[in-house]
Amino acid sequence: MHDGEHRLLRELLDRARPGSLTVAVVEGPPGSGKTRLLRRFADRARQRPATAVLDADWPGDLPCPAPAATLVLTCEHPQWIDPRVWPALDTLARTTAVLVVLARRTGADWPPGAAARPGAHRVTLGPLPADAVTELLTELLGGRPEPAVVALAGVAAGLPGALDDLATGLLEERLVTVEDGRAVLLAPRLPARTRARLAQRLTALSAPTRRALQVASTIGPAFGLLELARVLGCGTAALLPAVDEAMASGLVTGAGDVLMFGHELVREVVEASLPRPVVVALRGERAHPGVPGWGALTEQEREIARLVGRALTNQQIARRIGRSPHTVNYHLRQIFRKLGIASRVELASLYRASTS
Repeated sequence: MHDGEHRLLRELLDRARPGSLTVAVVEGPPGSGKTRLLRRFADRARQRPATAVLDADWPGDLPCPAPAATLVLTCEHPQWIDPRVWPALDTLARTTAVLVVLARRTGADWPPGAAARPGAHRVTLGPLPADAVTELLTELLGGRPEPAVVALAGVAAGLPGALDDLATGLLEERLVTVEDGRAVLLAPRLPARTRARLAQRLTALSAPTRRALQVASTIGPAFGLLELARVLGCGTAALLPAVDEAMASGLVTGAGDVLMFGHELVREVVEASLPRPVVVALRGERAHPGVPGWGALTEQEREIARLVGRALTNQQIARRIGRSPHTVNYHLRQIFRKLGIASRVELASLYRASTS
């Protein structure tokens, strides 16, 4: 897993020499495997003539490396580093080979004192390829995943941490069983912990990006930027920062000329973050974008408007929807008020024009 990135860190370790400090920054979204990579690299470094120290033991006080050994310092939390450590590291690096490996969430600000060092090497973690996802699921579930399990794992967007969380939840809630070395899905739903993780990832986004994704979730699993911009009432270019942040989060991916949620269940989690009346209104506006106020109609009011558009009488509509003609007449008055019209003739004309 992330073998290429691990190889890059090993090459930096091989090249580290006394004279100047070597710094590497491992960047990726939450759950991309930064912690796994740093710990795996530290374990590998200890097999060489190197002193490898995890961040719990060094940010405020530098360790003493063994003679002639490279000092490897890994840090998952750069905010823990005492700003006074950096000058001390520069001094130590004059006589000792020192490699510092920092983890950083994509898009996160650097804390004071841990600003990116000039000439720092960047190691970017992306989603795991399909074969690596299957390999990791096999390890986590104790059996090779069947296609239904692999499909459900699409909610993790190839992020190792999210896959680990999903596998743990599937096992805890007994949603999978292992038969003859195969992991079989028993129920096609997300574990509670995975739904919570997705909700937290959505909450961590900036307000404009979160709003864009919430609106997109009412469009469908795949959505075009033009349609999203139209619903949001903005230009396509204005959406670019939100698109970049959304893709970095792993909640959506690019697929040709559209964006799409990693899985239908991801879209459902995002949509569930909206109040139901808002979802109904947004869907209604998409169904009849040319009718101002259509999104304010309730589901029953829209059905009555549709039937009026088909020239049905109040009594015929009442029979269709299982209500009295009096109730239909009441709903019609509400529809007229919301759409700013005065008669069923106007309503029928408006409806037919919007569907032609």
